[in-house]
Amino acid sequence: MKILITGASKGIGLQIAKELAERGYELVLHCNSTEKALLAFVDENKNKNHIVKADLSTVVGAVDLFNQTCKAIGFPDSIINNAGVADSSPIEKDIKEWSADFDKTISVNLKSPAIICKEFILKKRIEKIPKRLRIINIASRAAFRGEVEDFISYACSKGGVVSLTKTITRSFGLNENVLAFSIAPGFVNTEMAKSFIEKNGEDLVKKGIRLDRLTEPKDISPLVELIVSGKMDHSTGSTIDVNAGSYLR
Repeated sequence: MKILITGASKGIGLQIAKELAERGYELVLHCNSTEKALLAFVDENKNKNHIVKADLSTVVGAVDLFNQTCKAIGFPDSIINNAGVADSSPIEKDIKEWSADFDKTISVNLKSPAIICKEFILKKRIEKIPKRLRIINIASRAAFRGEVEDFISYACSKGGVVSLTKTITRSFGLNENVLAFSIAPGFVNTEMAKSFIEKNGEDLVKKGIRLDRLTEPKDISPLVELIVSGKMDHSTGSTIDVNAGSYLR
């Protein structure tokens, strides 16, 4: 099985890569500027892993990732849109800076995943590729409950990711054999969460969870493996919550 993972150099993405590598899958591992961990990972799994660098804040970067993936592995069996940013942007910022932050977040978290999905689905249609394509979009609890004011763009982008998943399912499920799923974590103990913790404190991060620790990447990766294995196909279009009971809907 061949799988593209965006944002694979750390956090959730790297743990997903480790989980899938253990199953013997061939992986395209995307990163932007941080590839040190990936180099060590690929060195251990030389035959079945490919590193692709691309800046997903731009259309050119998203299309380049599509092209490089096709060159490396042909057409994937699954796409995991995991890459994301969550930069604090207080409303006191100058409007030009705030708007630039907003645009970057939407581009990385929503627009690039949409472009990647669009390009692969179009290729599948044009070339009449019959095999099933499974898409997993990493969303967030913020898509449903909103977020604190410094992370308006993040919450908006993740709400869009959920809608993207549902639209792909409705539009391309029956005729194109494309399935799509969203996973919506709460706070996950990763580097990306550090800026929020530093800004708002660890007590706020842990508030509301119903378990004795924060969610870890290892709590998410087995679910991804279950989806790409095909055992959850009849949940296509669904959003699966992984938030330690902190938001129930």
